[in-house]
Amino acid sequence: MPVTRERVDPQRDHSALETVHRRWILPDDVRRGVPLAQLSRLWRGLIELGVLDPDSEVTLTRAGGEGVDMPAAASPGALLAGAGASSLLTQVVWTDEEGRRDPYALDGDPDPPGYRDYTLYAIDVPGRVLLPIAPVARLCAGCGKRVELQLPRFGEGVLLDLDQVVCSCGAKPDLARDKAELPNGAVFLLEELSCRAALSIELLRAPESEELPDAQVAQLIREAFGATDELADDGVPPAE
Repeated sequence: MPVTRERVDPQRDHSALETVHRRWILPDDVRRGVPLAQLSRLWRGLIELGVLDPDSEVTLTRAGGEGVDMPAAASPGALLAGAGASSLLTQVVWTDEEGRRDPYALDGDPDPPGYRDYTLYAIDVPGRVLLPIAPVARLCAGCGKRVELQLPRFGEGVLLDLDQVVCSCGAKPDLARDKAELPNGAVFLLEELSCRAALSIELLRAPESEELPDAQVAQLIREAFGATDELADDGVPPAE
């Protein structure tokens, strides 16, 4: 279920936007585990660097449950307590807030100005992965059949159960051999679209830089994820 974020100041409400840009940063190998302790340190580091707002609440959501608001300082520990679950932490900030740090800033100016919706995903369930961009179909490597997919949403992505039969031939998902078809018709290996941890950043438009210009924030992410890949999802509805 998409996360609902309450807005208090109507001038800070971007719900009227029709489309936005969402950048996904994820480990470059879905088979490489990312311990919750590393993800917790990443989120805490984003707070300490001023990317996130230490004085505003963070929403914690477990798969199948409702979002719970909590102080930002408590959110890294809450994520760490989610062993065996699929969890996400999310916070919306604005680049004109005092002391706010924009990882995409160029020459000290936010790129673009406006809001940032940061969401950290942690999938700590054996046999389950997150697909940040929901595919419309799976191309079975076993029999070649195209199977339409309707997977359970989690935040702005979907969850895939690797132990569930998804084809009439009896095959389960094979990340290394199956392919996934995206809504725009592009086809990728399923493993290229899968992860067990991800950081999504939603912006008004795509930033000029494909990679984070902020070396300190980029290093913080590498310490948690190792080598990373990025997925760009442009022209999508804003998070609810």
